[in-house]
This record gives sequence, structure tokens and C-alpha cells, in this order.
Amino acid sequence: MKQMTTLAAAVLAFVVSWSRAEAAEAKPGAAWEGVVAAAKKEGEVRLWGDMEITHPDIVAVFTKEFPFIKAVLVSGRVGDLMPRITAERRAGRYLADIYSGGLGGRAFFDFQRSGMLDPLKPVLMLPDVVDESKWQNSRHHYADGEGRYVFMFEGSVAGVGLYYNSKLFDPKEFRSYWDLLNPKWRGKIALFERPGTGSPNMVRFYYNPQLGPEFVRRLWSEMDLVVSKERRQATDWLGSGKFVLCIDCADTDAARKQGVPVEEFDRAYLKEAGGEISTSGNSGLALMNRAPNPNAARVAINWFLSRQGQMAWQEAMNKKVVEPSDSMRIDIPKDNVLSSARREEGRKYSVSGFQDPDPVAKLIQEIRAKTSRQ
Repeated sequence: MKQMTTLAAAVLAFVVSWSRAEAAEAKPGAAWEGVVAAAKKEGEVRLWGDMEITHPDIVAVFTKEFPFIKAVLVSGRVGDLMPRITAERRAGRYLADIYSGGLGGRAFFDFQRSGMLDPLKPVLMLPDVVDESKWQNSRHHYADGEGRYVFMFEGSVAGVGLYYNSKLFDPKEFRSYWDLLNPKWRGKIALFERPGTGSPNMVRFYYNPQLGPEFVRRLWSEMDLVVSKERRQATDWLGSGKFVLCIDCADTDAARKQGVPVEEFDRAYLKEAGGEISTSGNSGLALMNRAPNPNAARVAINWFLSRQGQMAWQEAMNKKVVEPSDSMRIDIPKDNVLSSARREEGRKYSVSGFQDPDPVAKLIQEIRAKTSRQ
């Protein structure tokens, strides 16, 4: 009986010790408290980017948690903000703490290549952020090759980037992206080219082993693509029937809710479209170097990537912005994620980071120049 009592006491001591250790591990600790105190002295954090980080609903949850940190917002598309940030830094003005927005195109790629970013990985402090088991594939994903600078917090399944007018086209006509090269579609395809960033899906097509440079070359040289640089214009063209097909059309979910007959191809119709999470259509987070409020930036980054922050982000994007968005976190509810972006539970998804857009841009420029001379 005495031996049983001793054993029970030992087990109880172990459980208590383990519970205390785990509880201690779950708490941010003194280092975090020091960062928060320093952030309070700074008093503000400057958030630059699209709705991913500047949406009022997201900011409201952050400021409720940290009322002593004022969020100073500069909202806009990456094609507009990147040249502005670059010009200001050349003039010696370092105004942005954090940047977040779409990873498609070349903005983040150029930010990193130009040395404008600080490593984000060492900034992560909160236990539920650092714990990689809480994230897709049980790891943190970075878009940059070094795996340090551009955090991929969004893990929406990559769309196909191809849209159609549902009154004029039956998607069953297609089985492959190569079907776009059928002469019957010549002059009937629009393309939205993001100012300053180009076409994210052209980069994907170029590096897809089943498509490659030859597909991109023929698409631009044979199909008389009509390019729009205005976000809503290409979608309006598609919905009005001016064009039957559209590559990289934007805001189609919102347009469809307004009764506009625009639909994105289902991945099942295109054999080259697989279960992929890529920089095209997803969003990332970066810490600008020489940030004016480094401690407040650290607090904001950790909060944004926390369970609470990602729940606020996912809710705002899917419900208010109406942009299908699935967080890379796997420990938050997914019932609010629009179906086109939602990952299937238990399915394995490959994650691809940046692909050099320069060869793609060069090829397209050469084709355009040659076409204009003809």
C-alpha cells in the first residue's frame, strides 16, 4: 500500500511538473512583455498594404487588444504602393513598418531582392505563432527562397486564373489550358494586367512543366489578347459579352453577387491545374527594414499571425471584402471560407514560393514589340 502511495505521489508530481512546464511554455514570457512595453512607448504602428492588413474590422480587433498602439494605415494595391515606398526610401524617408498584400506579380519579389526587408522569422515570439504544428503541413511557409522574409499566411487553393461569361460559354469545351489556343477564341480573350506587377498567372503558366514558355509565346503571339490595366474593366468586358474569356480577371466573386454572368473555371476542367498553394492569388506579410516603430511592428506581426489575428483576417476577407481566403493556420474554424479557396481537410497540398518574373516579362515584351512592328 505504501508503494502504491509513493507511486501515485510520483505520478502526481510528474503531472503537476509537466503541466507547469507546458503552461510556462504557452506564456509569451518576459521578452514579450518587454517588447510590448517598448511598443507602448512608440505608440503607433504603420501598416501599409491592401485590405489584408488595413481592413477596418481587422484593425479594430487589433486596437482593442492593444489600445495603446495606434494603427496608422496606408491602404492600396501593391502596384501603387511599391513605387511609392521605393521613391520615399530613396529620399531617405522610411515610413512603413509592415507591408501585407497579394504575392502575385513582382512587388514582394522586388522588395526582397532590393534589400528592403528585414528577416521576419526572428520576430516571431508568441507560442501559438511559433508552434509550426498549428500551420499547414506543420510548418511555416515563406515565399522567398531563403525562407526568412515573406511569410505566406494565406493558403487558399490556387485558382486557375481563367474566367468565362456563363451565358456565352460552356466550360465543358475545355480540358486543358492549351484549348485557349483554338483559333475560334482569337480576339475573344481579355487579360487584366496589374499595374507594376503584370499578370501573376503568366508566371505560373511559364513555369508549369505542362505549359511553359511555348504556351505563353503562342498565347501572346497568336490569340490577339486585349489587355486592361484597370481592375474592374476586364471583368466588365467579360460580363457584358465583349469578351468570352478572361485571364486574371479581378473581383469576380463580388461581380457575380451583383448578377454579372462571370465564372471561374473549376480546376476539374483543366488537367494542368492541380492542388497547389502558390504565390498567385495568395497573400504575404513582410517587415520593412529600418522600420520607424520596430517594437510595435513586432507586436502587430505576432498578433496578426496569432489564432485571434488570423480569425479576424479570415472573417473580414471572406465576409466583408468577399475575397475567398483560407488562412494557413489549421487550428481555426473554416466554415466562413468561401468554397473556391477552401482546402480539403486531410488532403496534401504543395506550396510554391516566388518564381522569377523577369524571364516572363522579357518574353512578353519581345512578342509585343514584334507584333507592334507588323
